[in-house]
Amino acid sequence: MTEGIGLENQESQLLAEIAQLHAEIERLKRDGHDLQVALSTTAEHGDLIEAQLYETNVKLQAEVVERQRAEAMLKALLDIISRERDDLAIILQTIREHGDAVDTQWHQKFNESTLLASSDSLTQIANRRGFDEHLNYQWQQMVREQAALAVILCDIDYFKQYNDTYGHPAGDNCLQQVARVLRAAVNRPQALVARYGGEEFAVILPQTEEAEALELAEQIQSAIAKLQIPHLGSRINPCVSVSMGVAWAIPREERSPNSLIAEADRCLYLAKQQGRNRIVHQIITE
Repeated sequence: MTEGIGLENQESQLLAEIAQLHAEIERLKRDGHDLQVALSTTAEHGDLIEAQLYETNVKLQAEVVERQRAEAMLKALLDIISRERDDLAIILQTIREHGDAVDTQWHQKFNESTLLASSDSLTQIANRRGFDEHLNYQWQQMVREQAALAVILCDIDYFKQYNDTYGHPAGDNCLQQVARVLRAAVNRPQALVARYGGEEFAVILPQTEEAEALELAEQIQSAIAKLQIPHLGSRINPCVSVSMGVAWAIPREERSPNSLIAEADRCLYLAKQQGRNRIVHQIITE
């Protein structure tokens, strides 16, 4: 009896172990199935993953090359900036050392260009532009000082006939001689001698009374006559002579300096009408 019970217990234990083995087998089957699915999925997508990894690697290499190129360019730029900074430092040092000399040279060049712009190249006296600028300045100055201002217009008589008779080079020489006489005669502060146009000359005389202006005009006329420049084309004199118009005024703010020029020009016209080689003068009182 006891042996029968022992066999039953062994049988039950064996059946339990068999059942456990069956369960383990089922689990292993399921794990094997899942592994097969995973392996199949990996096999299906392996090429795609490999392609993505390759593309990513190529991009990384391109970025590395671009970064190296950018770093090289930056280094070259820094080298250029460094050299230019050194060059600029040398230039600034030179300017600091020679600044006064450079400034003086530029100032001299400016004065020379200004002088050329307002000078007559033939006679080396002021030109019309220089005359107009100086007259406007002196007019305003005399307005402030309430001082007299005189203008002399001087025209070489029958100058066209002089050129026709002796030629233009001789005419240029004649103009130069007359200019030298005017420059020598008008030797006073703030006065100006100018070639007004063609054979016409002009003189600006600040702080000059009427009698002084007339006296100076007579001295100029006499000095030109003493040159004894032959003029066979003249109808009034065998040598070069001049006609002159003199105007005098005390400038006022409400008047223009052109009024003084207009009056001097009118006097010059009258001198020509009256036979040339003479002086006509006028005082502006209005």
